[in-house]
Amino acid sequence: MNMSIFYTLLLLCLFALLARWIKSKEAEWIGSYGEYKVRKAIKKIEATSSGKYKAFHNLYIPKQDGSTSQIDHIILSDQGLFVIETKNYSGWIFGDETSKYWTQVIYKRKEKFLNPVLQNKGHIKALRNWLGEAFSHIPIHSIVVFLPRAKFKSDAHFSHAYVVYPKQLKQVLKQHETNVIDGETKRLLTQKLETALVKDKQQEKEVKKRHVQTIQTKQRQAEQHIQQNRCPKCGGVLIVRKGKFGTFKGCNNYPKCKFTQSIG
Repeated sequence: MNMSIFYTLLLLCLFALLARWIKSKEAEWIGSYGEYKVRKAIKKIEATSSGKYKAFHNLYIPKQDGSTSQIDHIILSDQGLFVIETKNYSGWIFGDETSKYWTQVIYKRKEKFLNPVLQNKGHIKALRNWLGEAFSHIPIHSIVVFLPRAKFKSDAHFSHAYVVYPKQLKQVLKQHETNVIDGETKRLLTQKLETALVKDKQQEKEVKKRHVQTIQTKQRQAEQHIQQNRCPKCGGVLIVRKGKFGTFKGCNNYPKCKFTQSIG
């Protein structure tokens, strides 16, 4: 083979591998940038609040099944806890409080992604269980933050969460003015939350790796259950049903279990 052709093919292979690596890391980079921008907005709020707010970033909350729930940001104040889920999407965003998926529209392309309000609901449930009975009276507020590159187009009303941009965060915090946490409880909460923080880059890498592996294992198990017509949530039987938006599989334990899986 001509050496020039060989080197050309080698370069093409290297570029292809590099492109695949960049694509695999793209979502991680975009997510990290979104968390950075929201963290910057939170730090600005902290700096001008005279100690009223204390923020915790990138927490891994232990769950009863041995896995973890990763929370982007938590703000502690005398008014309760504010749990923040960050989304760095672009384009038009459509969604409501209860749908399993939301829709991202960029020109004529549509992509579905998990409802971040429901995601944050899961984070808050894990946080409640972990905090335990001693802190069961503490109000926990759910906030989903989109960066300005996304335009939220839904007119849906949200009764259990706030969906905002970073510049609206302070306004949300100010809506809650009633003090419900005393100084001692706040100190104990601070100590508890600090145990869920990673101490250094190496620990963060290890915790994140275990977190991702656990999620992937659960996804594989769920897929196996669905293939066997078993509900991955409760173990019930999946039955084919017809709904407003087409045919789907639903758990026979409905309405106690509301798991559904679209078909086709």
